[in-house]
Amino acid sequence: MGTVVEGRRIPPLGAGRRSAGLALLGWLDDPSAPRLCRVAGAPGAGKSHLLAWLFLACTTPGTPVEQRVHAVLPADGVGVRGAAWSLAQQLGLLAHDPQELIAALAADDRRTVVCVPELDRAVDPERLITRLLLPMLELPQVRLIVEAGAGGPAARVLGDPAAAAVLDLDDPQWTDRQRFAAWCAKRGADAGAYPCPGLALGPTGRPEPAGVVDLLARVPMTPDGRLDLRSAGEDLLSEIWTAIARAGDSGPPSPALSLLADPLLGVLARPLAVAAALEAREGMFGVRAAAFARAWNAAGPALVDEPDPAVRAAVLRTRLLGVDDAAAAVLADAAVPSSPWSARWAHWRDEPAGDTWPGPAVAAACYGVLSSGRASARVLLADPSGIVRMYEAADGSRLGSVPVANPRPLSGLAVAADGSVLLLDAWGAVEVVPRGEPGPGVKALVEEVTAVRAAAGGALSAVATVHGLEPPPVAFGDAAGLVHWCEDAEDPDGIRSVRLHQGPVTALAATLLSADSDSDDDQDEDADPDPGFPLLVSGGLDGAVRLWGPDSVPMAEPADQRACPVTAVAVAVLDGNRDAARAGLTTAAAWSDGLVRIRRLNDPDGVLEFRLGSRVESMALTADGLLVLGLPDGVVAIDL
Repeated sequence: MGTVVEGRRIPPLGAGRRSAGLALLGWLDDPSAPRLCRVAGAPGAGKSHLLAWLFLACTTPGTPVEQRVHAVLPADGVGVRGAAWSLAQQLGLLAHDPQELIAALAADDRRTVVCVPELDRAVDPERLITRLLLPMLELPQVRLIVEAGAGGPAARVLGDPAAAAVLDLDDPQWTDRQRFAAWCAKRGADAGAYPCPGLALGPTGRPEPAGVVDLLARVPMTPDGRLDLRSAGEDLLSEIWTAIARAGDSGPPSPALSLLADPLLGVLARPLAVAAALEAREGMFGVRAAAFARAWNAAGPALVDEPDPAVRAAVLRTRLLGVDDAAAAVLADAAVPSSPWSARWAHWRDEPAGDTWPGPAVAAACYGVLSSGRASARVLLADPSGIVRMYEAADGSRLGSVPVANPRPLSGLAVAADGSVLLLDAWGAVEVVPRGEPGPGVKALVEEVTAVRAAAGGALSAVATVHGLEPPPVAFGDAAGLVHWCEDAEDPDGIRSVRLHQGPVTALAATLLSADSDSDDDQDEDADPDPGFPLLVSGGLDGAVRLWGPDSVPMAEPADQRACPVTAVAVAVLDGNRDAARAGLTTAAAWSDGLVRIRRLNDPDGVLEFRLGSRVESMALTADGLLVLGLPDGVVAIDL
């Protein structure tokens, strides 16, 4: 049974170690205690077991704030970059390296407690400590509890023991002798080994990790006598990647280097093992392996905790599109059929030189066109300087630019039915760029913008338009959390405003839903057909995604909610031409930690989530289910 501590039940802690557990809870609770706690003891003393218990006991919903542990990093076989990815994801952040993680932590003054078991077994304990853990500890809101035996590499690097609270499990004060004896009797263990439970259970200590040569000897062979690494299995492949990492500059034998030339061998192994090897061998790759390593490191935050090799293959393939198409082709079959999405095209910053602009896309919008009698979709993407480029959605080909007289940083853009483009700049000002000579539609848009600015509770922060209604309506979000719908700027009741978010609206999208026509017999044949009704989807700094039909009262609860800001939203009624089962109203949302979530609103189970390794700055969804994402390091189109 568990123990009740301050009104909450915590898991049991055997071998007479209750006092050690209470000491750790006391350290967490003591604001004057050193912010570094080192758990020490001989092999078999139960250091890892104690930290596992602490993490389990201090991550339950009822845990007091003062005792909560926020992340755990099992360090065995882990490198610095992979450790940063793992911690960032657990903390709801996005970081590609230690510097980004430290910067993200520094921007948030909330208390953060990180537990690091098996620190001595990291690929390079000194590097992990000096590059990541000690810089984290320089932040006053961070506390670390680490497993580091006396005399081990981690303890030597951590330095002066006086700077840390040290819990040495070899000290009998942390183990109740009678409870230890009862625990031993129950398990047939040797009570004479007090206070070490590992020794009581039998010989302790782990064998040294196998080297690359020994591990390669366990790899299956092909009929013609070659190593069949693709059939080695995840465990063995992961051990080989880790052994390459531990070999460091000495380098593994040449058969192992084939892992670096075959991206499939990366996605078939555990991501942290691959990350550690690529980090240890950085700068020692050929051209092909270097492209794989760059793609892996860019995708790393999305790969680090992904258990499905097919999804890992889909993510890595996306990062290789346009950079190494041969390697991307190798991964295509591995991503099918398990992965529910695939990238159709991508432009990345490190792709071969061209005119496709693989730069950051901070705002996006899509619209339909009729070309040669055939409907297609085009996407507008704005870069940080305010230049707006146009692409063919189907294949990502560049079509030109929107003529903006004075480009400036943008926070949003939208396209009106007549092709006019609305540009919302970073300061809340709106410019209407007409397509051709300005007509009545442009005048109406300008009037709507003026009316909304007068009604807004703060600076305008997001914009969306709806095609299919006349006059062409426009919607805005503002910094006060309000969403505004302007149906008719000349009508005093033509602007409707509701507060949908606590804090600024960070993203806005809109679509037109078809009218309910169940009763065709009752309709007046001479009446104009009902064009339908609009639906707005908004995202906020509060992490909420909300739906609102301006002709109705907003829903009481958000359609989605997470603990980090929304960075982009999109919505469309998918036409089902390619797959009828996927037709219907579909929303997409992205959050600041890189998660993208797609929902089919007519299917409660139709939820799809994925990450690409970078924050999604903007998105647009076409009627045929193509999701175009703007990232800090490129643009990618995803087939759902």
